[in-house]
Amino acid sequence: MKLLRIEATRDRIRLRTDADGSVLLRESAPTVGPKPGRALTILPVEIKGGVIELPRMDGGRDRIFSRYDLFENGEPVGGARYVTDVAQDVPADASPYPRPDTIKTLGLTGEAAKKYGVSVRQGLININLPALMAAAPGPDTLAYPFNGRVYYVRRAAVEEIDKHMAAVPMMTMILLNAPRLFGSTGEKALLDACIHPHYDWNCPNAYISAFDMETEEGQGYYAAFVSFLVERYTRPDRQYGHAVGAIISNEVNSQYIWGNAGEMPVEAYVREYAEALRLAWLCGQRFCRHFRVYISLDQFWCGTNFDPSQKGRYYSGRRMLELLAEYGREEGDFPWHVAYHPYPEDLRWPDFWHDRAPDFTFSTSKITFKNMEVLEAFLSQEAFLYRGEPRRIIFSEQGFNSQNGPIQALTERMAAAGYVLAYLKARRMKTVDMFTHHSTVDNPHEFGLNLGMFRYDPDAPYHLGEPKPIFESFAAMETDKEAEAIAKARVFIGEELFDFLLDPPILHGERDRSHDGEFGA
Repeated sequence: MKLLRIEATRDRIRLRTDADGSVLLRESAPTVGPKPGRALTILPVEIKGGVIELPRMDGGRDRIFSRYDLFENGEPVGGARYVTDVAQDVPADASPYPRPDTIKTLGLTGEAAKKYGVSVRQGLININLPALMAAAPGPDTLAYPFNGRVYYVRRAAVEEIDKHMAAVPMMTMILLNAPRLFGSTGEKALLDACIHPHYDWNCPNAYISAFDMETEEGQGYYAAFVSFLVERYTRPDRQYGHAVGAIISNEVNSQYIWGNAGEMPVEAYVREYAEALRLAWLCGQRFCRHFRVYISLDQFWCGTNFDPSQKGRYYSGRRMLELLAEYGREEGDFPWHVAYHPYPEDLRWPDFWHDRAPDFTFSTSKITFKNMEVLEAFLSQEAFLYRGEPRRIIFSEQGFNSQNGPIQALTERMAAAGYVLAYLKARRMKTVDMFTHHSTVDNPHEFGLNLGMFRYDPDAPYHLGEPKPIFESFAAMETDKEAEAIAKARVFIGEELFDFLLDPPILHGERDRSHDGEFGA
C-alpha cells in the first residue's frame, strides 16, 4: 500500500491510497526532529475506494497543516505525509501568477522612479517576525486568530508594510527571523518563542535565526506570521497591496550567518527548512492560488561553501536543492522555487566576465552572472520538475560593486557594462521572473562595498544621491535606448567575449575530470 496524495477541500481532508485495507491513521503536529510530532488524532480506519476522509477543521484547528502517517499491520505505509493538493475553490484569489512585461526591477521609491523616468512593476520587501509580532496584547497590537489560538501583530509595523506594499503593483516578501536587526523589538517573551532553539546567540555574525520547526510554539508563531501576511496582502481587492510570494529566510546555504540553527548536518537543516517552505506554501494556498515560496541561495554551488572547514555551518547550494527535491519525493512534493544571488565571484570586482571559478557544467563551484544559465539547466532535470514543469527562478539579490579611490571610475564603467550583459542573459532564460539589483543606494555599512545604483547622500531623502553610470544601463534596458547600451557594453567587455557569454555552451551534466591527473611528454 502507498499513500499517493493528500487533498484539502474547503471542508475535508482526503488521503488517497493505491489499495484498500485496514490501517491505523496517525495525525500529528508537523514539527521536525528525531521523534514524531505530538499526536493529534490516532484512529483505526477501513479504507474503501482508496480514500480516507476527515473533517478539515477540528474545532479551531486546521488539519491542512498536519502530518499524516498510516500503519498497516504495525508497519508504516510509504508515500505522502503532508497535504499535496488544495482544491481550486479554497483560495479567494484563484488567478494565475501575474506576468509583468519586464523582469527588470529596482527598489526605488515612487517619487524617485518618476523623477528618473523609470517604471517599477514588481519589488521586494524584508519583513522580520520579531519586528511584526508581539507575544501579548497591547495598545498598539492587532489580534490575529489563527489555528485555534490568538496571536498579536504590531499595528505600527503593519502600517509601515502597507505603505511599501501599496507602492508597487506586485511584491515578493523576504521573511526573516532576526532577533537583533531588521527592526526587532527585542521582546524577550517573543524571542523565546520564535527564535530557533539552537540559534548561536554568541556568534556576532549570526544576523538571522532559522525559523523554529522543532517546537510547536515556534512553528505556531511562524505559521501565524506567514498566514497574517498572506491573508492581508493577497486580498482579491488588493486593498493593502499585492504579495505574490515569499522568500523564506536568506542565503540558507550560508546558514550560520543568514539563517542560523546552530551547527547542523546539511541533511537535518534541509529537513527543517523544507517544512518551513511547505508551511508557507500551505498558508499561501488557503488564500491565493498563485502564491509562491522560494529557497534563498548564495553563489556557492557544488563542492564548496562559504567556509569548507565548517561543514555544519555552511553548505553547497546544489546539495541543498538535491535534498529538498529528495524530501519532496519522500513526503509529498509541493511547488517550491529558487531565489538566487549570482554576484560576481569576488564581490569587490564587478567584471564578472573575468571570473575564474565558474564553469558551464553542473559541477561548477560557483554560479555567478558569468554562468547563471547553469541554474536553469540544472533545475530542468526530471528529478527537480514539479508535475512536469520546471521550478521558477528569481534573481532576488545581486549587484555590482564600485570601488573607491583611483579606479572608482573604471569599476563604475565595469558595473555599467556588466549590468547590460547580465540582464540580457537573465532575460534569455525561460524560467526567470525577476532580475533586481542590490542595492539601490550605496550603503556605508555593507561590508565596505558600494553596490548601489545611486551614490549615498546623508542629507537626501532615503539617502538617494546622484545616479552612477550603472543606473543609465538599468534605465536603458527595455527602452529605445537599449541597443545603444548593448553596443557600448560589447565594446567595453570585448565583442567576442560578450557574445560568447550571452549564449554560453552549457553542459547538462558533470565536468569531465578524466584527464585532470594526466601529465607526460
